[in-house]
Amino acid sequence: MDARILKTVQVARNASRQDITDGLVETIVQIGGDPLTVRKAKDELSAVLGKARSGVPQVIGNMKKADDMAVVISVQDLAELVTAARQQETFGEALDAIGFKPYSGGRIIVGQGRKRERLQRSDNASGAKMAL
Repeated sequence: MDARILKTVQVARNASRQDITDGLVETIVQIGGDPLTVRKAKDELSAVLGKARSGVPQVIGNMKKADDMAVVISVQDLAELVTAARQQETFGEALDAIGFKPYSGGRIIVGQGRKRERLQRSDNASGAKMAL
């Protein structure tokens, strides 16, 4: 399977269904070429299946109607997509998803903290007070 499809699936975790559809169609068309008509796909079914089995997805249908489109991929590629989709997002990806931008305005000056009394536990396993 082409790494671009896996990347599209991984990046799309927080996207809308329409954005995911548009991204996948665009990526798959870049990899597999223009969509085939249903008639052409029927006439060349052996070639379509051969490409799909070799890792090149085939799009069948009208590009202007995403609801009318179908994709032919191998079972191995489907398993790879499912694995990519279920991976947990990293902390950095979560920050990116909410639009976090690190501070880049220069030095951050932090003042000296206040002196505080040490906290004390009210009781512990042995029943004695213990300073933290």
